[in-house]
Amino acid sequence: MRVCGNYIMKKFLILLYFIAIIAYPSYQSYGQQSYVPLSVLIKSDKNKFFSSEEVIIQIIIKNISDQHVSFKIYDSSGRKDIFDRDRGDISDYTTFKPVLYDTTGKSEKLISPYVVSEHKGSEILPWMQPREIKLAPGEIFIHRQNLGRIYNIETGKKYRVKMHFFPYLNDPDLSGLVVSSSNEISFSVTKDPTYIPFIAKDPKAVNISPSEIVLLFLNAEREGNRDKAIKYINIDKFIHSYPDFSRKYDLADEEDKKIIENDFIRYLINRKSDYLKEFRITNEEIDNSGLVAFVTVEARRSGLIKESRFKYIYRLEKSSESDFLWLISGLEALVIRDIRR
Repeated sequence: MRVCGNYIMKKFLILLYFIAIIAYPSYQSYGQQSYVPLSVLIKSDKNKFFSSEEVIIQIIIKNISDQHVSFKIYDSSGRKDIFDRDRGDISDYTTFKPVLYDTTGKSEKLISPYVVSEHKGSEILPWMQPREIKLAPGEIFIHRQNLGRIYNIETGKKYRVKMHFFPYLNDPDLSGLVVSSSNEISFSVTKDPTYIPFIAKDPKAVNISPSEIVLLFLNAEREGNRDKAIKYINIDKFIHSYPDFSRKYDLADEEDKKIIENDFIRYLINRKSDYLKEFRITNEEIDNSGLVAFVTVEARRSGLIKESRFKYIYRLEKSSESDFLWLISGLEALVIRDIRR
């Protein structure tokens, strides 16, 4: 009976051992398997970057054990033949190695100097300056990384990135251990917004009054040439007179604003529900600055069911007193019953 009891106990201990192996978390890389009590999370403050901006991500390392844990990160070497800060070299592709993919799943080209150079990583690492990071239980360490210094990031593309963390890179026995981030993040890179510089006009040039601009604008609409009327409008200001477009426009980034502007222009050109039959300009006022004017118009439009009469107040602006061209920047429309002739 005693032998049988020992046999059962031995079987029980073996079973517990295999359960522990399965249940205990492990991180595998290059044939090694061992538990690393650190978790990795990546974040970014933005998901859209301009081509001139640095693509910065935050790497958050957390000690998920009840013991103190340490790891090392590496600063640039003093050897100019390997690292040259003036040349743009960095040492940030050692402990933290991001993997950057495009939307097709293809990884982008690395430009990190010690990856594309003739020197092997094993040669370069001893020349770097190690810095030990110690974390108490539950404590976190945040590292910022510039992906544009590591990868060839192209304008007009969308990317996703995942992080591989090597906490014991300089330990011969544990250098292959890697902890992958529990998440991945996506971002896109767009062209920088372009701005047309203001060119001062000749003050002796012929000036066009605000009323003349409104006259040209409304005549183009009445004659069915709404596409020609667009040139008299300051689109990014005039769009705020149309709430359905302005709400989306105010929340959009520069890339999406261009799309909304094009949709707004198409709306102005293709609107066919109320044709302009006749109009007359009744008043023009220019404020003391000489840069803002208001033109009042009474108009009659034919709708699907009946005609409607409106009072329009157009706001016009120009860049400076020497600028001869006014642009329509706003509109207030009121429905009226009678128009005095």
